[in-house]
Amino acid sequence: MKTSVAILHYSYPPVIGGVEFIIKGQAEILARNEYRIKIIAGAGEDREKNIQIDIIPEIGSSWPENEAINKELKDGVVSERFQRLREIIYTKVKRCLEGIDICIIHNVMTMHFNLALTSALDKIISELHHRLRFYLWCHDTTLINPDYRTQSPHRYPWSLLSKFNEKVTYITISEWRKKQLCQLFGASENLIKVIPNGIDIKSFLRISEPVWKIVCDKRLFHDDVVMFFPGRIVKRKNYELAIKITKELTASGKKCKLLITAPPDPHNSEVKKYYHHLHNFVKEMELEEHILFLKDLEKQHELKIGYRKLQDLYKICDLLLITSSEEGFGIPLLEAAAMKIPIASSDIAPLSELVRGQALLFKLDDNPSHIAQKIIEYLNAQPTHLMFKRVLFNFSWEVIYKNYLKDLLTN
Repeated sequence: MKTSVAILHYSYPPVIGGVEFIIKGQAEILARNEYRIKIIAGAGEDREKNIQIDIIPEIGSSWPENEAINKELKDGVVSERFQRLREIIYTKVKRCLEGIDICIIHNVMTMHFNLALTSALDKIISELHHRLRFYLWCHDTTLINPDYRTQSPHRYPWSLLSKFNEKVTYITISEWRKKQLCQLFGASENLIKVIPNGIDIKSFLRISEPVWKIVCDKRLFHDDVVMFFPGRIVKRKNYELAIKITKELTASGKKCKLLITAPPDPHNSEVKKYYHHLHNFVKEMELEEHILFLKDLEKQHELKIGYRKLQDLYKICDLLLITSSEEGFGIPLLEAAAMKIPIASSDIAPLSELVRGQALLFKLDDNPSHIAQKIIEYLNAQPTHLMFKRVLFNFSWEVIYKNYLKDLLTN
C-alpha cells in the first residue's frame, strides 16, 4: 500500500507565498513518486488528480476569529474564544489525519500567525506520535525575527514557539536557520536536519511537455555541458567540427550532449545523403549517446519544432555552438543573446561582426581538442552558467527528492 503523507500549512496555492510554492513542489514530487498526498490548509485548491486537499478555514492565518484572538493575545489575554477555536481546530485536523502515515507541518509550530492552530497541533502530536510520524519544517521563526517582537515569549501560547518536542523530527532549510533554531530550542545540532528548498524547473522556465520529456529521457540536466546547434542540414554548417568538439569534451571527462535541430529535406537527395553521413560519422566517433538529432526524436516525444519549442531548447542548453564555414547573417546568435546563453562560434564574417568580442570565437582550422578546452574555460568563467548548473544539480525538486525526501520518508 502507498505511504500516505499529509502536508499542513495555513494556506496553499493559488494563495501566493514562498512557503506555499515550496509545499506545492513538495506535494507534486511526492505524488509523482507514488505517495498518497493530502494537503490540509486554511485556503487553496489543487487540480492535480493525485493530490487531495482538505480545506479547514479555521486554520488559515486570516480567519476572522483568529484575527480577533491575535489582538487579545497581544494584550496578554488567553480567552475562552481562543480555547474554543483551539478545540474546533483540534477536532477537524485530527479527523483529517485518520489513515495518514506521515504528517509534515510547515512553519506553524514556530510562527505566531494562528496560535490556536499551534496549540491544537501540539496536543495532536502528543496523542498521535506513536502511530504517526511528524516532521516540523521550519522556514521562519517568530521569536528570532525582529519584525515580530512579542512582549510575552515565555507565556502560553507564545511559549509553544520555543518548545523543543522530542516526539518529532525537525527540519529546516539552511545551515544558518539550523543554528538559529538550535539556539532558540537549546538543542544539539544533530537533532535538526537541513533540507534545502527546491524549484520546479519545468514550471518556472515554462518548458513544454515534449521538450521536458527529452530532458528527462536523455538526462540532459545531469550533463556538465549541453550544446545547441540550430540550423538546416547543409554542408556549410560544418556539423562535423561540432561533433569532433563534442568528442573532445567527453574525452576530457565532461558529461556532454549536442542538440542538432536540422531535419533532412525529403525532396533533396544531396541533403538526405549528408544527413545519413552525419549519422554514420556520429557512430564512427562512438557518440550516439551524446549527439541528439532532434528530428529523430519527433515521433517518440511528440516533438515538432516551432518557435515555442525553439525557445524551450535554448532554455535547457548551456551553450550555442556554431561551427559554420559560411553564413549570410547568424540569427541564432541573436536568439542566444536574447536568452542570455553563452555563444561559441567559428570566427567568420558576419558572425564575428555580430558578437564583437562578446562570444568565444575559434578558427575553423583550430584543433577540436583546443576548441573544447577553450569552451570549458569560457563556461567556467560564466558565473550565471555555473549558478544555473548548481541549481540543476542541487535544487530541482527531482534532486531534492532523490537526495533527501526519499530516505527521510522511507526510513
